[in-house]
Amino acid sequence: MSATPVTGLHARDTVSRVASGDKVNLALDAEMVERARQQLGEPAAGLDDAAVVERALNAYLLRRLVDSTQAGSPDLSADEAERIAYEELHASRRERREAA
Repeated sequence: MSATPVTGLHARDTVSRVASGDKVNLALDAEMVERARQQLGEPAAGLDDAAVVERALNAYLLRRLVDSTQAGSPDLSADEAERIAYEELHASRRERREAA
């Protein structure tokens, strides 16, 4: 893979905001973004590269949260772990909105 930045995404472009409100800037390999777009499928249709990357990262982090929640309680089903993970995600988003 080359280190060529994604078309339309420059070093100064913002991909996402972190909880503190600081902006994160980065350049990604176009092939990585395309792979993320393919993995997301229809929900990625029409999204710009930055939105695709943000959705892929959110999906990855949610899966990690589900896995760690389930690992912390072996009797917890995958559905229960996912429900708890979504509750935590929504609570985190509410806290960020209220802090803004």
